Amino acid sequence: MRRRGLIVLLGLAAVAAAGAALRARGGARPLVFSGAIEARTIEVGSLVGGRVVAVRVDEGERVAEGDTLVVFETDLLDPQIAEQAARVARARATLARVERGPRSEEVERARIEYEAAETDRRRLEPLLAQGSIGQREYDAALVRVATRKESLEELRRGSRAEEIDETRAALAGEEARLALLGRQRDEAVVRAPAPGVVEALDLRPGDLVAAGAPVASLLEPDQLWVRVYVPEPRLGLVRVGQAAAISVDTFPGREFSGRVVEIRNEGEYTPRNIQTLEQRADQVFGVKIGVDPVPELKPGMAALVRLIP
Repeated sequence: MRRRGLIVLLGLAAVAAAGAALRARGGARPLVFSGAIEARTIEVGSLVGGRVVAVRVDEGERVAEGDTLVVFETDLLDPQIAEQAARVARARATLARVERGPRSEEVERARIEYEAAETDRRRLEPLLAQGSIGQREYDAALVRVATRKESLEELRRGSRAEEIDETRAALAGEEARLALLGRQRDEAVVRAPAPGVVEALDLRPGDLVAAGAPVASLLEPDQLWVRVYVPEPRLGLVRVGQAAAISVDTFPGREFSGRVVEIRNEGEYTPRNIQTLEQRADQVFGVKIGVDPVPELKPGMAALVRLIP
């Protein structure tokens, strides 16, 4: 019995040692995965669309940020902008007049009219006492005096705050309308939002483009990455920020630098539907490797990624 127990213990120790050796060999395997180089694609378009009058670039051409790609006609929009600009100028002049208040000449004219009305009233007062005129005629003179006096005081007080606010609001509305038309005018010129290479552009002068429809696709060659899939048992060896070396068939023996920038939180399976317990080992996690941009690497190249522990 003692001998049998010893044999069992030795067997267990051998199995454990073999397992440790297998795990050590598995952990020492290089972290090499296959993928393809990808680049960010930008769909460029116009918020207003219209009829194409000029196409300034060709497919495959490299463009800088702000370069003009496509120009739409503005024959219908330019007159609206001119008309609205006139309305803005008129609203600004009105606001300036209201803020300044009445002119000194207007105040002086109101004063003269008030004093003339008061003079007439004083002339009629003794006539009323003598009975030469009726009460109604004298009352009409009093009304003229009161009216002219109130007009004078109103001019001296200047514009009311409510009137100034109303005029300012009207000007703001006209300016907003002009800004909207100007924004639409800007959208008539489609420009590159970032440096890139024109991947697709199939337009000719005279073509009609709907509002919001893309007119060109740009590839940003400075935004390169490789998406690889790491089996779940080896995911613990991968971390964000980990250095990576990328190689492509076109440059054998040369490696390009990169870094792990993303590890997906949710795994997936190959095949996608698990059929057996053994297939649980087929679970993989997507890992995105950012590639330091170099002119030699192009989107679509097959690549091998070696993660550096």
